[in-house]
Amino acid sequence: KQKAKEEEYKWDFDVNDPYSVLGVSRGASKEEVSKAFRREMLKHHPDVQSNSSEKEKRRATERSKLISDAYRKIKATQKR
Repeated sequence: KQKAKEEEYKWDFDVNDPYSVLGVSRGASKEEVSKAFRREMLKHHPDVQSNSSEKEKRRATERSKLISDAYRKIKATQKR
C-alpha cells in the first residue's frame, strides 16, 4: 500500500537524487544546501498550505518528507 501511495504523485525532480529534490547542484556548499532546504520547506510545508484541500495537504506532506530526507542525506555526505 505504501508503494502505491508514493506512485500517486508525479514530481518534477528525481526523488532518488537528494540534490535534485532540493534543486541544488552536486557541488553546492553547506550554506547553499541549508538555504535550499529552508526555501523548499517554506514553500511546501503542509502548515503553510492552510487554504489547500486535503489532497493538496497530503501532497505537501509527502513533498516535505522528501525534502527532509534529501537534506539529511546531503548533510551526512558533507560530514565525511
